[in-house]
Amino acid sequence: MTAQEFEALLPLKVESMIEILIKERHILLQDALTYLYSSQLYSLLEREETKMWYYSPKMLISILDSEKETGILTFPE
Repeated sequence: MTAQEFEALLPLKVESMIEILIKERHILLQDALTYLYSSQLYSLLEREETKMWYYSPKMLISILDSEKETGILTFPE
């Protein structure tokens, strides 16, 4: 994936995740943004070489929730 493709994909992936958090958790936009942006997962997601963008938004939310609950970032096998 080129840098330009990644720069186009990342905002779409983040937007999908935020929409899920707002819709399913009934939380405000600012709370959803804080929940995501304050995570280790987001730090990895914004780096193309980690390939975190490959996961679906639902899977990324699951990973994010696990990180928030345990304080440990774990990935599906």
